Amino acid sequence: MNIFRAIGGTYNEVRLNPNVGTWSFLLHRLSGILLAFYLFMHLIVIATSPGSAGAFDSRLAAVQTRLFHLLEIGLVGVIFFHMLNGLRILVADFFYLTRQHQKLLWIVVIIFIIIMAYATAVMLPKVFHREVTEVAQIVGGLR
Repeated sequence: MNIFRAIGGTYNEVRLNPNVGTWSFLLHRLSGILLAFYLFMHLIVIATSPGSAGAFDSRLAAVQTRLFHLLEIGLVGVIFFHMLNGLRILVADFFYLTRQHQKLLWIVVIIFIIIMAYATAVMLPKVFHREVTEVAQIVGGLR
């Protein structure tokens, strides 16, 4: 029942106070939930493939698709947004810069865009590279 209260409280906060800080709070909470979900799924995949190298390779082959490589770019985005926004919160709280939180958020957004542009430029060509799918087929053939 507490989860419904938290969702309702968050909804009311965004509806009644739609400013930059509220949206930043909401995105920070959502990115934290996404990271917890990813960690849980990652641990399940790792934990369910003990034994032989072949079992691990077959699990690994299941995620060697273009979709999962695109999702990895999204994962990088979620990680960096959560990290940078968390650092912004720390700086605002510890250095008494709460009045400048909006300026700090724009600095975080600019840094985030630069990091994501670089990460996408590095990772996206590998998503559509032919060798990625060939490796997935080879590893998938080990099943």
